[in-house]
Amino acid sequence: MYDSMYGSGYGSGYDFVCEDSAAAPPRPDGAADNYLPNPCVLHPERVTDYPNWDLPDEIADALEERFDQLEEETGWSYWSHLSVSEGIKVGGYPTWTQEPVWPNCPDCGRRMDHLLTVNSREFDGESWRTWLPLEDTPATGTIWDLPYEERKRIQCPPGLTLGDMGGIYLFDCRLCPDKPYAYHSDCS
Repeated sequence: MYDSMYGSGYGSGYDFVCEDSAAAPPRPDGAADNYLPNPCVLHPERVTDYPNWDLPDEIADALEERFDQLEEETGWSYWSHLSVSEGIKVGGYPTWTQEPVWPNCPDCGRRMDHLLTVNSREFDGESWRTWLPLEDTPATGTIWDLPYEERKRIQCPPGLTLGDMGGIYLFDCRLCPDKPYAYHSDCS
């Protein structure tokens, strides 16, 4: 369910299962391998995320002392660990790399809803503590202790690099009968 007033939401909630995960997906004729994502299997999980860049300034200011106390006591940063979920996702908040750019519906003028984020990575130098899958956690040390190629395989499973570790965000208007859509992309 998606709360369009505040933009919050949940993952898709659908369980996608490949019928034959051993079969390679079809590849477009003539496409260079470095322009196609790596074949992968989707293992969605339902999470709730909270605004990061989209948190209104007055709310961020009101909660700043509590955020600082939380980080001091636990080492968990609201901004890096507890707000927006990283990676490729349906719903929730966009994982903006730069300032938010919410498109307005060309038909009704209302701010469009976030539908999908496709990111270059599943986590970054801080958010790995929250978003690194347990099954990918090294037996000793941290993800950053792994050899680069192994870490890259875990951090960027589809093998996408959108700009300089950026993302693409797809939006739609769920109120208009024609369901107009828009997208925005950004990078660091």
